[in-house]
Amino acid sequence: MSDFRIPVGEIDARSSPRRGRTITILFAFLLSGCAATGAVKQVERLESVGENPRFLIVTPDVKYYLLPTGGVPQLHAEWTEAARENFVNSLLEFAGERNIEIVSMPPSGQLDETEIAYQNLYSAVGSTVLTHHYGTFKLSTKQGTFDWSLGPGVSAIGAKYDADYALFSFYRDYQATGGRVAFSIFAAMAGVGVLTGVEVGYASLIDLRTGDIVWFNQILSGTGELREPDKARAAVDGLFRNMPTR
Repeated sequence: MSDFRIPVGEIDARSSPRRGRTITILFAFLLSGCAATGAVKQVERLESVGENPRFLIVTPDVKYYLLPTGGVPQLHAEWTEAARENFVNSLLEFAGERNIEIVSMPPSGQLDETEIAYQNLYSAVGSTVLTHHYGTFKLSTKQGTFDWSLGPGVSAIGAKYDADYALFSFYRDYQATGGRVAFSIFAAMAGVGVLTGVEVGYASLIDLRTGDIVWFNQILSGTGELREPDKARAAVDGLFRNMPTR
């Protein structure tokens, strides 16, 4: 199996305006109480020019937010670092246990313009899938089918890394502050529910020859804590369950 190292401190060196939109969409799912868990698989078996398919692991986009008493989610830098590290380590374990052949992208600051463009494009496509496949705003042109792609131009990245598929992952951990927990108790007495903690994310497997999304899963968990290694592993197992590897 190829060596896979992700410099945790580099994960968010570059950001995209699309990611803010994605956070808004995900949080809207939480507040609306939508059931947002479900996997879509377009293929039963992966194809490869070699003996086994080779996965390009795109640096996971993982962040940890605090939910204050009455305000918007606030990014917690230190706990984000711990959450990222636990998520990455769990993904390494997951891949190793399944003998998945992998190669990683370099640190964010070393990506070329094409790689940055496709990361941003995926952020836009991923949020669109959430809205128009899992959400209430279905697209009539899709007629209920799962048909999403980054386009064949992504094959340039596959050729660069000698990879057959790219694995993208996005995960957010929202945990309440002490003040919000106390507020939720009083709110419950009045018959009002207040969100005190949740994890939400999605992952995709992209065919690097065609750009098609051949597998997509999103997950919404009522409990969790990515700062704890065992719970981060449970999150990874849930997010990547049923993902084809051969």
